[in-house]
Amino acid sequence: MTKQVLSAIYCPELRELMLESGRSIRVPEPIAKAGSDTRDARFIKAWAAMHQLIPAGGSIGIFESA
Repeated sequence: MTKQVLSAIYCPELRELMLESGRSIRVPEPIAKAGSDTRDARFIKAWAAMHQLIPAGGSIGIFESA
C-alpha cells in the first residue's frame, strides 16, 4: 500500500488552504463553491497548483469538523 503525503489541507468552513509551510491562504469564493457541494478538492487543487502553492502532483486533504 502506498502512503500518500498531503501538500495542503483545505478547511471548507474558513475557505482556507493550510500549506505545509504553515501559511494559510484564503481560497476565492468561486473556487471554494465549485468544490463545496461534493467535498471534491479537484478545483481547489488545480487552483493551488496553478498559483504554485502546491506541486502539480501534490494532494489536498479536506478538514471536516464534527
